[in-house]
Formats: sequence, C-alpha cells, structure tokens
Amino acid sequence: MVNMRYFDEPLLRDLKDRMIILSGPRQCGKTTFAKWLLKEKRSGEYLSWDQLKDRKKIQRQEWSEDSNLLVFDEIHKKKNWKTFLKGIYDTKPDSMHLLVTGSARLEFFQKSGDSMFGRYQAWRMHPFCMAEDPLGLSLKERWNRLLTHGNFPFPYLSKSEDEINRWRNQRWSLLIQEDLRDLELIKDLKALELLAEILKNYAAGMLSYSNLAEDVEISPKTAKKWVHALEKLYLIHLLTPFSGSLKRTLSKTPKVYFMDSGDLQEQPIGVRVENLVMLNLLKRLHYLEDAHGDRLTLHYVRDKEGREADFLIALKRNPLALIEAKTSFQGPDHSLLYFKERLKVPFAIQLHVESDKKPIVRSGVKIVSAQDFFSAPISTRRFWENR
Repeated sequence: MVNMRYFDEPLLRDLKDRMIILSGPRQCGKTTFAKWLLKEKRSGEYLSWDQLKDRKKIQRQEWSEDSNLLVFDEIHKKKNWKTFLKGIYDTKPDSMHLLVTGSARLEFFQKSGDSMFGRYQAWRMHPFCMAEDPLGLSLKERWNRLLTHGNFPFPYLSKSEDEINRWRNQRWSLLIQEDLRDLELIKDLKALELLAEILKNYAAGMLSYSNLAEDVEISPKTAKKWVHALEKLYLIHLLTPFSGSLKRTLSKTPKVYFMDSGDLQEQPIGVRVENLVMLNLLKRLHYLEDAHGDRLTLHYVRDKEGREADFLIALKRNPLALIEAKTSFQGPDHSLLYFKERLKVPFAIQLHVESDKKPIVRSGVKIVSAQDFFSAPISTRRFWENR
C-alpha cells in the first residue's frame, strides 16, 4: 500500500509498548497512514486538533476506553500539549495504543530531561523517494517524475499538471497562512511569503541572512527567525557545514534545500538534481536513526578557498562518506578528491543522472547514477558502501 511504504514494521513494533510521535511535512501521508492503521486495529479514533468537533472531544477526553488505538493529529497546537499527552499515556488502559502526528517538527521531544522521556518513540515520515515505486516505473522514469512532478504523493501520482499546480499553491497557502500562524507569532505573512519565494533562488546554495533580509526589507535577525520557522514546518531543510579536524572550513553558514522537489521547477537543473539527492539522503539517514538509533548526520564541506563537496555523512563527527551530485557522467571532482584525502573518508561517491552508464571506480571514487544508487531499500544500512 502507498500509505505504509518503508517504515511500517519497525514503527508497529514500537507502537506495542510506547507512544509514537510521527512528524513530517503536511500532505506527505501521515493521515493516510494513521487511518490505515485504525482500520487494521478495528477499534480506535482519529482526533484532529484542527477540527472543532474533535477539539471539543479532546478537551473533554470523550473517547472510548475500549479503543485499541487513539490518534491525535496536530495536537502540538494545544496549549500545554506535552503535559496533556503525558497524563493520557500514564492513565490509559494497557490495551490502548497512542499515535501522535503533526506537520511541524516535534524535535523538542528529544531534549534530555523531558517529562515524556521513556514514554515515546519519535519517527519522521518523508514523501516518496527513488526506493519507492507505487506506479511500476523504471528507475529513469521514477527519477524524472520526482524531478518534475515532485516527491509528495499527490503530485507524484497525478497525471494533470493543472491539478499539481493547484495542489502546490494550496499547500503553500496552508503552510504560511495557517500552520505558521499557529506555530509562530508572525504578523507580516505577506513579507514571509515573499521570503519563502526568494529562498528558492538560494536552493542548494549557502544562505546569507543579511542578503535575504535586504531582499525582503526586514532585519537579518527577523530573516533568520522566519527561515527557521519555515524549517519547523518542513518547507525547507538547512544543511550545516562539517568542519571536523580541517582548518579553514566554514563553521556556521547553512545551505538551504526544499522538502518538495517540485517547488524548484524554475531553478537550474543542477540545483534541482542536488536538491533531490539531498532529499533521498536525508530520508535514509532519518529512517536509520528512527529505526535503529544510528546517529548519522548529513552535512556539506566547504573551505575558505572555495573547495566544496556537496554532502558528507558522519557518525559522531567521524566522516563516513562523501557524496557529490553532478548532472552528467564525468571524472572525479577535484574538491571531492581533496576532501577525501584530507578528511581520510573511506568512501567517496560521485552521482550523475545518466541512468544508462555502468558504475565505475576512478581514483578511489565510485561514479554511479543517482537512479541506481538510491534504488536500494530504505532499510539498507551503510547503503553508501554497497551501491
């Protein structure tokens, strides 16, 4: 089923003895998954804080004690919602399981000393990627569809360009006009919407808050606050630089990527390819952390001389793999070779989008198509070693 995709088995195992906190972008499939799970459990309720009738039931705690599954959607919008969930979890019958879903990042659950510690397991849902094939497409067709239609279920599965455009406009409106209003006290939503549009020009590039602030006519402090608000809503993802033991590397400036690959249709192909590579990498690393506890992080590397490698996978600040994204088949990138040697990285991969080319190894760098590299199951651990 499309709604279950890649994480159903380990998540369902966690659900047996813990509350599940499932976060992810709006429209990525959380509600579909929750309703499928309710059907499987055959006894339960789905309650959304966004719905007035459900909100009243939540406030009054009007649900059956015999429910096998209780789903709370967007409950983070409720005042003192963590205390509320803790009380429900601590007093519920043993037969009742709890699933909490939300379209804003719920990562503050991870903070040490949180009152919910030991009672929950955090999971993150992402839209489609190369490893999923709900339409029976070839690897080349899958990649092109992700690049043109976008990676979210509705546009990916749609055959109508008009429907895709209307869906994307509606999603942006809901994110900025409703979700952001509930999450942050931001009054000038028109200026924020302009900032979000301008951010597309920074995609796959380093973000300058001062330049962005000048473009929108706000302060750099406000620009930074708004950017991080958009990240909380999964509109964008900020990638931090890796410094490690290297001198003269950047230490603070983030790069910005869009969580919907379809948002960048007007950007150059190189930007769109790099953005889609990042989405595939991030989804895999999030899964490996949520399912297995692998604390893998994703970064980019750049020094003050301008040498840059697109992506670096690290474990506890130890570099494991360097990954470069290219639009065509070519020899190893000089910066990739430089950082591979200086950082002593065991694996270096250069991706391209020519799906008919066979993988080769040159100067210790594996050159392989992105379509093939990302076709391995999401559950593959240390996937960068085997493709």
